[in-house]
Amino acid sequence: MKTSYQEETKLVHAAFLDALSGEFIARTGCGAYVFLNPFDIHVMFKDYLKHNTPIREYVRQSVKVHVSA
Repeated sequence: MKTSYQEETKLVHAAFLDALSGEFIARTGCGAYVFLNPFDIHVMFKDYLKHNTPIREYVRQSVKVHVSA
């Protein structure tokens, strides 16, 4: 049986992926996987969990860094 924490984490992960994909598409016209591999996205999600910021804010800043690099 899954705990509510696991279920909540899955929902947050899905929201994170949606925001990440949307931000990349809005800025570049391409999805996140054009610029990042699945491992990088996983590391980015784990890093997001350590911060106390809204998903959209974290994603905007992260995408800005990747696109400008």
